[in-house]
Amino acid sequence: MSAASLVVHGLGKTFRLAHRGGIELPVLSGFDLTLGPGECVVLIGPSGIGKSTVLRCVYGNYLPGGGHILVRHGGRLIDLVGAHHRTMMEVRRRTLGYVSQFLRAVPRVPTLDVVADPLLRLGVAVGAARARAAELLERLGLPERLWSLPPQTFSGGEQQRVNIARGFAVEYPVLLLDEPTAALDAANRSRVAALIDDAKQRGAAVLGIFHDLDFADAVGTRFLRMAAAER
Repeated sequence: MSAASLVVHGLGKTFRLAHRGGIELPVLSGFDLTLGPGECVVLIGPSGIGKSTVLRCVYGNYLPGGGHILVRHGGRLIDLVGAHHRTMMEVRRRTLGYVSQFLRAVPRVPTLDVVADPLLRLGVAVGAARARAAELLERLGLPERLWSLPPQTFSGGEQQRVNIARGFAVEYPVLLLDEPTAALDAANRSRVAALIDDAKQRGAAVLGIFHDLDFADAVGTRFLRMAAAER
């Protein structure tokens, strides 16, 4: 295998429930993961085991309670635990993509520009960024008549396809996918599977959570069953 794209070692996370008298709830304890280029590792386990918490810790939405998160960025491994905010933002811009179940977009911005935005932030020319956005929206079955409209007016499934297109606009070396197909029918899940396969073919390392086991079987190259943290 080529050099690892993502290494998680000894990751811990405990939530403190202030509204429950400060009760501490351990979710992750000593979690380890190594992910290489071209792989799609699927996290599996019961609800509440910490699958989404892993992705949110890697992306920097949650502050880990311990351990290391090493991402290959600019040819070297960078530990994101304790990294400077500017470093984290640069890794997100160029190396680490994230697709959740929910679209968070600026109101009244046209769909085409919502999808093109990550490319524009990298300095890609407007025409090229919009062309890439149009390609992805077409592949995901969003009709062109919707591209000039803000996605807040769309159905849940349409919004999710916009979310996926935005997440795949940049060819990130590492992709985090948190149940991106939860609101999609079988035909649209197949479209997403094709995008994931393309990403793997170009060498992206994918870490995913998928509620549909048939979909997980189709895109996953390896499965990692998570164990409950000690409480």
